[in-house]
Amino acid sequence: MTGDLTHPGPFDTLEEVFGVLCAGPSPLALEAGVVPTLPHRDLPLDEVRAILLHPSTSHRTRDAALGVLLGRARAEGGRWTVGLAGVLLFGLRRATSLFCEMCPDKVDDIEAEALAGLIAGIERTDPHMRRLAARLVWLARNQAKRLVARELAEVARRDHEPMGDPPARPYGHPDLVLVQAVREGVLCADDAALIGDTRLGLMTVPEAARALGIELKTAYKRRDRCEAALVGWLTGPDYEAGFVENRGVSPYLDGGGRPRQGRAHDRPSAAYQPPSTTRR
Repeated sequence: MTGDLTHPGPFDTLEEVFGVLCAGPSPLALEAGVVPTLPHRDLPLDEVRAILLHPSTSHRTRDAALGVLLGRARAEGGRWTVGLAGVLLFGLRRATSLFCEMCPDKVDDIEAEALAGLIAGIERTDPHMRRLAARLVWLARNQAKRLVARELAEVARRDHEPMGDPPARPYGHPDLVLVQAVREGVLCADDAALIGDTRLGLMTVPEAARALGIELKTAYKRRDRCEAALVGWLTGPDYEAGFVENRGVSPYLDGGGRPRQGRAHDRPSAAYQPPSTTRR
């Protein structure tokens, strides 16, 4: 039963399997020297994860380690795919935590969709790209978001309640405005993700451009165009104001963006920050 707290969900199962792979006399590990900036010895992947999560670790080291893991997951699959997913698990939990709060009886489905998005993203991502964690977690989050958008669309239908309860707070989160905009056809899912991840989240526009496979200048122009369409919809007669309860005025939709001090060049991405809430 989806959302049943008496059994482990997909993320909990992943953590358990990841722990097994990293234990014992022959743990899944990166060999000494394969990433020169890591300690020069064999490193089990749970130790690699701890190092990559540390704020003192540079983006260069993170990308190098994840590039090795991604390359092996693409070439061999199996335990290396589990290993890569386990290293990214904190980022996956954080990226989907809002969706799990919105639809608490769909938590297992949301987590499963995120993992499916990650697996699909592995095949679509070059191991030599920069900001690999941000891209892979972004792709996983987008697949989970599509599931939530479908659930909210079902809830919006009159006389039809597919979920046991309506979405829980924070139903008024600005991200839900973007979900509604996708449902109404104002934005496509990628455009909503571009706005949400660069205005509300921790992804920079250059990172988003690389994730989308477009030029940086194109990404800025695309975001400006989509934000203009979004503002026009929000201020026009077609916006269903009751969809988001008590929606506060968002500073992210008028060009203000994130505070400048929040854009430090080497700040850890959201993929390397523990989730703000515990799911279970």
